[in-house]
Amino acid sequence: EFRREGAVWSLVFAGRAAHMPDAKGLRDLHTLLSRPGDDVPAVRLLDPEGGELVVAARRMGGDDVLDEEAKSRYRHRLAQLDDEIDRAAELGDDRRAAEFDRERAALLEELRAAAGLGGRTRRLGDEAERARKTVTARIRDTLRKLDHAHPELAAHLRATVSTGSTCRYQPDDTIPWRL
Repeated sequence: EFRREGAVWSLVFAGRAAHMPDAKGLRDLHTLLSRPGDDVPAVRLLDPEGGELVVAARRMGGDDVLDEEAKSRYRHRLAQLDDEIDRAAELGDDRRAAEFDRERAALLEELRAAAGLGGRTRRLGDEAERARKTVTARIRDTLRKLDHAHPELAAHLRATVSTGSTCRYQPDDTIPWRL
């Protein structure tokens, strides 16, 4: 059983019952349990009443944090700095080499901040990315709370729920949830 009764959820699994206060993570899990094996976009879980138009708009993402021209300029300046550092080192000007090295480190940090997983470009205002992070965090938080209230259910959900830009409940066997 995975039911909401007013402000409290009634959770029954493996012969054990628990009651938890309402939370968005529990609502997300309820949606996933009602659709076993289906991919559910995180943007839908973030705003279930938003409808198809909102889901489609949020999936589009935003503009790149750095466009190709900006990346090209960063690369060019990094090459210049490498030459300046080498030149300063040859002349024995450690102070100047250190200044160029600090600038180089700052530029590299900016590039790292603009890059996402696997070096892909981050996007400004990317609703899908924001939804992925938010939904993942609230499901993870709910599972931590379930560890205390109902460890068996928490373990089952950890093993069968995947989160990301799409989320899924994929049990090995069909479980007849009363939702």
